[in-house]
Amino acid sequence: MGCDAADLAEQAASLFTRDAEVQLGFLKVLRKDAPPSHHAEIDAAVVQTLLNAADTADAGNRRLHFLTQAATEAHKRGLPDLRARAEMALQQTTPEWTSIRSEGTIPPAVVLWHQDQVDATPDLRTALWITVPDVHPAMHAQAQPEADGALEGLLRIPRSRINPAGPVFVRPPIDADDDHAVEMQVRGLRLFGRLTAIQLDRIGERFRPGESEMIAALTHETVLPEPRARTLARAFRYYWLEEFDAAACVALPQVEQILRQLLRPQVPIVSVAQGQSTGGVDLMGKLLQSMPKAGYPADWSKALELLLVDPDRVMNLRNDILHGLTGTPPRHHVALILQAALYLLSHAHGQRTTVI
Repeated sequence: MGCDAADLAEQAASLFTRDAEVQLGFLKVLRKDAPPSHHAEIDAAVVQTLLNAADTADAGNRRLHFLTQAATEAHKRGLPDLRARAEMALQQTTPEWTSIRSEGTIPPAVVLWHQDQVDATPDLRTALWITVPDVHPAMHAQAQPEADGALEGLLRIPRSRINPAGPVFVRPPIDADDDHAVEMQVRGLRLFGRLTAIQLDRIGERFRPGESEMIAALTHETVLPEPRARTLARAFRYYWLEEFDAAACVALPQVEQILRQLLRPQVPIVSVAQGQSTGGVDLMGKLLQSMPKAGYPADWSKALELLLVDPDRVMNLRNDILHGLTGTPPRHHVALILQAALYLLSHAHGQRTTVI
């Protein structure tokens, strides 16, 4: 016939331009049989196909999907100009899931129960500790026995995608086993944040703590010495003043500091220079992943990872807030950040003895 597989794939790729997936399939076949001198041209065609698909996508999420693929492929194939185009387009794309959705109404009886919990405490520190249960409510599945391995990796969160709010690449890919399960856990985090906000608001109403009272409640000689306790105390006071931007920006570095100091005696958190690597200190994502190695419950480490550093599920609060990629965070998000600090401090103060 005088037409080999490469010729056929090249012709098909030029004809089937309306269906990106089909065109990508033919380009894959073409690259497999093409000489190395043509690989760069085919790689560029792959990324361009994804960019074109994004331009014609009929929904924001599909556009985001194609742009993310385009940026990732351009990064893998060494095409910096096309990667930059995809990143710039990503910055101008708002995913549909970021629109405000109703979280439902919390029944009055549930509100009263959480307020009563605060009212029954004898002092400020005890009231702060009750906001952090032993098992994270949004991660109940992780508290069940895993003898059959069925739940292993349920919350392994994807980390290879690009932050929809900006071109912030993250760690190598670790695919989630069940996206729907993780979505449910995000919803659980949001609900838990609203319940935590109810309790923090009640603490503010009941105790009306000044800076000195908060410093006394939070200070720990090793994990959070008095100067840093003063900083964290101000974050709580900003929260009660409804200065949520200030509360989040002040609290987030303290959460990372507390976690680093908490883990320091148990796991390596500093890497030394080796070869071309300059070494350094582990940052938030790596620290959170190290919590189970240090004996802390996996349900909280995974919940905090989802809350603070996951780029795909809308939370990602540490990166979005501190990198200036989002507006003023809502009350319940800030409540979760403050709760993260309290959870870690509760271990340092001996209020959590179930280190496994």
